[in-house]
Amino acid sequence: MPISRRHLLTRSALAGLAAAGALTGLDARVLAREAKGLYLSARADREGKFFASGFDADGAKLFDLPMPARGHGSAVSPDGRPSGRQAVFFGRRPGRFALVIDTANGTVAHTIPAIEDRAFAGHGLFVKGGRLLLATEIDYAGKRGLIGLYDAADSWRRIGEWQTGGLDPHDLRLLPDGRTLIVANGGILTHPEVQRMKLNLDSMDSSVAFIDIRDGSLIEQRRLPGEFFQLSLRHMAVTAEGETVIAMQYEGPSNDLVPLVGLARPGRDIEMLDMPDAAWSRLRNYCGSAAVDAGGTILGVTSPRGGRALFWEAATRRPLPPLDLADGCGLAAAPVPGRFIVSNGLGALVEYDPLNGRARALDSGFADARWDNHIFTG
Repeated sequence: MPISRRHLLTRSALAGLAAAGALTGLDARVLAREAKGLYLSARADREGKFFASGFDADGAKLFDLPMPARGHGSAVSPDGRPSGRQAVFFGRRPGRFALVIDTANGTVAHTIPAIEDRAFAGHGLFVKGGRLLLATEIDYAGKRGLIGLYDAADSWRRIGEWQTGGLDPHDLRLLPDGRTLIVANGGILTHPEVQRMKLNLDSMDSSVAFIDIRDGSLIEQRRLPGEFFQLSLRHMAVTAEGETVIAMQYEGPSNDLVPLVGLARPGRDIEMLDMPDAAWSRLRNYCGSAAVDAGGTILGVTSPRGGRALFWEAATRRPLPPLDLADGCGLAAAPVPGRFIVSNGLGALVEYDPLNGRARALDSGFADARWDNHIFTG
């Protein structure tokens, strides 16, 4: 069975330190967690209470912390120090809070409030070695999308903002060059006084924007052809070759059949992945998450409305066996290349290998979980 390089290094380090008697009890637990990976997801329980949850690649509970409202996306600091690693959970759009979690001891370290005239849009990302947190935000009065900048070394102080070049910014990812940010502008106009109502479906303007993290300048912007203007570009993942897979949601007539997955990279038009009409029809015009495996070579998207996850080889665009999972939406790379972890709103956690179509239910440590839309890994 192939094992990721990070897994091997962590396991070797753990064994060596243990043999030398150099580990404290806390250090041993933290390194053991790292060996099995750290996975983050917001969830609810049967009573409708909300939680920020962490688990390992086997589904074992690492932490489970109350949230003041429903959560959405999360981000993990890439500082590489397990004892000092932090994760941030963002409130669901329009979010008024972000929780900073100390993942080593499973406690809330800080709460970041949204400033008065902004709302969190559900996703964030650490850059510059974990010193800076970027969060997608909405400026309702200005009818524009923003990225808020938060200083992780200064009590998470908001130190500035960049424009995303569009409405409704949602997911954001850093490309392999370490300086180019890609942001998905969903293109939908909303307002907090009529929450969740979509006010501009006849004039949507969705796009991906490439932004230079050195100064926040817009490098370029890419849109779909005009006939697809009602496709909202929302969730993304980046391959080893620097392509970004985009999961989309269609806001047009429900009986239309449109492609829902694309690939973007700087300097090129967005490429739409080809699938038979029957495959798109099954997804009911809605994709919920995107992920790339640990090897960076297999693409995946989920459709909770369709109860299906789809996968492709990144290099050849060849479809791989799908996974059928009712209300399945959360998707992340498993520690072993070629495999994924998938969650659903009914409490399931599943490891899936699309190369051979094999699924394995994980023995989750969360008895009454109602997993939200996404899984993120540290």
